Amino acid sequence: MKKRLFVDMDGTLAEFRPTKNLEELYEPGYFIQLRPIANVVDMINRLAAGKDIEVFILSAYLEDSKTALVEKNMWIDEYVGEIGEGHRLFLPCGMPKILAVPNYTPDKDYLLDDYTKNLLEWPMEDKAIKLLNGINGKGGNWKGFRISCDQSSEIMEKLLKEKILQSDLLRKERTIK
Repeated sequence: MKKRLFVDMDGTLAEFRPTKNLEELYEPGYFIQLRPIANVVDMINRLAAGKDIEVFILSAYLEDSKTALVEKNMWIDEYVGEIGEGHRLFLPCGMPKILAVPNYTPDKDYLLDDYTKNLLEWPMEDKAIKLLNGINGKGGNWKGFRISCDQSSEIMEKLLKEKILQSDLLRKERTIK
């Protein structure tokens, strides 16, 4: 059974850009102008092009924004072109991300996100992976597995693959014993 990785966008693939007020998030150009987190984008493009792990974008959007969803798709086209429209999942802000996951399977579905609340809402916390992006991770609320965008894309990819693919090895070892 192929493993699936669901990857957050804002703060994980794209740099979080603080705003002075909520209205800025509704301004045309806000989402398309977010800078990519280069190491993470590179890693995700390689994972998506590989055969070991099926990669999805799983992002919340402002339901009442006229531009957010369109711009998020344009951003993905530009930076994470390996991920086609069928692997892009969007849900309204505030909803648990698991609600957008088709045919959720505890043994094979993982979440990579920068926001602890999203990770804590994932049904299997040992399948949730925190991305430290330089803004988050200072409070120590997340005790689970984490990677840092300061690591090279190769190291992040190796750590993710070990985390995701090792669960199969451990289960096989238990079955053999």
